Amino acid sequence: MITNKKMTYFHKTLGANRLEKWDRYTFNQVWLFGGKGSSVNKGYENANDVNVRIPMNDVDDITIFKVGDIIVVGDHGNITKQSDLADAEYYNVTSINVNDFGKNPHVHLGGK
Repeated sequence: MITNKKMTYFHKTLGANRLEKWDRYTFNQVWLFGGKGSSVNKGYENANDVNVRIPMNDVDDITIFKVGDIIVVGDHGNITKQSDLADAEYYNVTSINVNDFGKNPHVHLGGK
């Protein structure tokens, strides 16, 4: 699989005190395409879509991936709330597909 980026993934859980907790996972080699901007072909609504393919051999636990989690382009430090990402390029996960077959098994994430 072609890879072109490093990515940080933040998985939201609720702590014992019912406050949001963001677990951080770094993936050094992913294929990330799409992104911020406008597109004549996609229209404005889909112009900011991003797709990420994470090689399956880099995924220890598939259950970490949930709709509503956050994809950050590059390596980002820990956060306590989503607004901590104001200076980063980030997307909210909108779809998750586990493609565990063929020559390039991977987890495919879609985001906006």
